[in-house]
Amino acid sequence: MGTVESWTGNIGDIGPIYPFVGTEFVLWLLGLALWIMWHVWQSRIENREYASQVEEYGNPEALSRVLEQDPESHHSEV
Repeated sequence: MGTVESWTGNIGDIGPIYPFVGTEFVLWLLGLALWIMWHVWQSRIENREYASQVEEYGNPEALSRVLEQDPESHHSEV
């Protein structure tokens, strides 16, 4: 990469104007793979948390105990 003395010439003669030219598709695939992996990871965490909450509050007695408590004490958990 060099300095540009005039913008009136052919842009092809200037050469690349940003680093890593030609790696756009590979970087896009990497980003897509990381995005999908994050969604899978997040889904597993949420399913694990949901299962533990169903186990803890799944029976009617536990649910009625939670509903009878002060609603402000559970506000920060939501």
